[in-house]
Formats: sequence, C-alpha cells, structure tokens
Amino acid sequence: MSDSKTVAASARRATDKTQLTRDNWLDAAAGEVAAGGFGHLRVLTLAKKLGVSRGSFYWHFKDHDDLVISFLNRWRDRRLHELQYWKPRDGEVETELRQILELLLTDASRNIRRLQVELAVRDYARRNDYAAELVNQVDAARINQNCTLFERLSGDSQRVRDLSLLLYVATIGSQVVLTGKKGDEEAIGRIEDLIARVVLDQRDAGG
Repeated sequence: MSDSKTVAASARRATDKTQLTRDNWLDAAAGEVAAGGFGHLRVLTLAKKLGVSRGSFYWHFKDHDDLVISFLNRWRDRRLHELQYWKPRDGEVETELRQILELLLTDASRNIRRLQVELAVRDYARRNDYAAELVNQVDAARINQNCTLFERLSGDSQRVRDLSLLLYVATIGSQVVLTGKKGDEEAIGRIEDLIARVVLDQRDAGG
C-alpha cells in the first residue's frame, strides 16, 4: 500500500473511532434487532448503515458475541432505570395505579421500536441462557415494584404478589395489542380503565 493510501486508511480509522461511540453501535444494533431479531444482527450490515469501516466496530467490541452481550446488558440496565418513572409515590392507590397505566399503555403504545426490541429480547431468551437471566431480572424488578403499590392495600403477601403479577401481565399484553394503534386513544383509555377496575376489584374481594 502506498504511503498516501496508508495515511488515508489511518485517517479513516481515526475518524471512525472519534465520531462513533459504543452507544452509536448499540443504537444501530437496536434497529436491526427490532427489524428482524438477533439473527438479523450483522457487523458488516451495521458498519454499512453507519457509513464506517468494520475497524470502528472492533475498536469498541471484541467480537459479535461482545456486541450481543453489551446490547442485552444495556437493555436490562435501561429497563431497570426506567422503573423510577412509574415508581409509586405514596399517593392514593387508585390515582397512582391509573397514572402508571397511562404511562405504561398510552405513552408506551407510541413507541413501536421499543416493543419490537423487547419482544426480540424475549424471543432470544428462549434459546439463550444469558438473555433469559436478564429477562428474569427485569420481570422480577417490575413485579416487585408493583408490590410496593399493592402492599398499601393488603397485608396478605400472596394477594399482593398475585395483584402485582396480574397488573404486570395485563400491561405487557396490552402493550403488544395496542402499540402502533394511532388515533385509538379512546380504546387505550378503556383498556386502562378496565385493568384498573379488575385489579382494584380483586383488592376489594380480599379486603
């Protein structure tokens, strides 16, 4: 390779390194995972979409497995971090429940890619033990947070756990059904109300 080509290649690699961060690659990976699952995740495809050489990838990751593990770790960390946004605040339980449902259903229904990634991670967890471990961590944290709300309604730990699980599976299922339904806020609102009434009726039955 001539000196001029060597310098150009070195400059290109340097530009790749300085312009792109690890998160840039993971954001691009999220698009691929959302579009076709983890089997759709290819280093060369990501490099082409980002307009850089594969050298930039190996500056940030050891290999494809490192990319997948890093992606899963970031997914887990972000899902745990976002729990703070719908954490119960010691207000009136029904009011807080309805506020949480609005956040989890009305707001979440507008973010199609987020749901696509979540479903892809859960699908991957069926055949990958590490992904399964992270999904279990996220599920447990979400259900435990629901428990902090329902513990104010009942001293029966099993009933609290049952109500928390019911709320969790209802919201996850509703997100799958409702996400992407533009202009259907009325239907989403009805489902939020239905879930709230079902959960609170279970509370009353055990009072």
